[in-house]
Amino acid sequence: MKTRILITIVCSTILIGSCGSSGTKSNETETKKEQNVDKSLNISIYLDLSDRLKRDITPSQKDRDLAIVSFITDYFKAQTLGPKILQSKNNIKVFFYPAPQSSDIATLASDLSVDMQKFTGKDKRIALEEMKEKFTKNLTAIYDKTIEQDDWPGCDIWDFFSNKNVDTQCIRKDFRNILVILTDGYLFDEKHKVQAGNAFSFVTPSTLKNPNSSLIVKRKGLEDLEVRILEVNPTDINHRDQLVSVLENWLKGMGVKEENITVSETGLPTNTETIIESFLN
Repeated sequence: MKTRILITIVCSTILIGSCGSSGTKSNETETKKEQNVDKSLNISIYLDLSDRLKRDITPSQKDRDLAIVSFITDYFKAQTLGPKILQSKNNIKVFFYPAPQSSDIATLASDLSVDMQKFTGKDKRIALEEMKEKFTKNLTAIYDKTIEQDDWPGCDIWDFFSNKNVDTQCIRKDFRNILVILTDGYLFDEKHKVQAGNAFSFVTPSTLKNPNSSLIVKRKGLEDLEVRILEVNPTDINHRDQLVSVLENWLKGMGVKEENITVSETGLPTNTETIIESFLN
C-alpha cells in the first residue's frame, strides 16, 4: 500500500513538473511573439549571384528566388497596411555583396528597397502597392543579365559578416531585424581566402570533404539578428548535413540565437513558402 502511494506521489510530481515546463516554454514563445509584434520590421534579402544560377534544376534557381522574394514582399505589405500605416517605420530591401560590377545591374539594384520612414501620407500606400511589381521586374532583369554575362565572381557571405557590413546594412536598433540569404550554401571569394587548421573563410565541396571543417568565427554581437538561409543545395548530397552544420555553428559562434537560425535546403516554392511562414510568423 505504501509503495502504491509513493508511486502515485512521484508520478503526480512528474506530471506537474512537465506541465509547468510546458507552460513556461509556451509563455516564452508567446512573449517573443508579442515582442516581435511591437517592433517595426527590418527585412534584408541577400541574393547570391554566383554560378548557382546556372544549375540545371526545375523550377530554375531564378524562378525559385523570385518566388521567395515575392512571398516575403507580400508578407511585408500585409504587415504594413492597416490603421498604423502612417506611423509605420517598416523597411525592406534586396541587395548583393559584393556589389555587381555591371552599371546596369547596379542601377536596377538601387531601386530594390522600400523604407516607410522616407514616405509621408498617401505615398506610403503607393510605395507598398508598387513594390512587388517593381521588385519582380528589376530582379528578373538582373538575373537575366547575370546569366547572359556568364561571369561568376562569387558571393562573399563570410566577409559580409566578418567585417561587420551586416551590422550597418541589416541591423536597426529596436527593430525586428530579419536577414534572408538565398544561396546554395557555398561561400567563396578569391579575395578572402583564409585557413586556420580545419577552419576556413570559405565553404566549398573540397572543404566539406574534411569532416572536421568549419568556418572561421571572426566576431560576436549578432544577438539582435535573425538569419534565415534558404535554397541550400550541395553538389554532393552526402555533404548536406555537414554543410548545414557548418553554417549553423558559424552563425551561433557569432551570437545569433539558435531559435533565430534557419538553414534550409532548396525545394519547390510551395514547400519553401511554408518554411518562410514558420519563421516570419
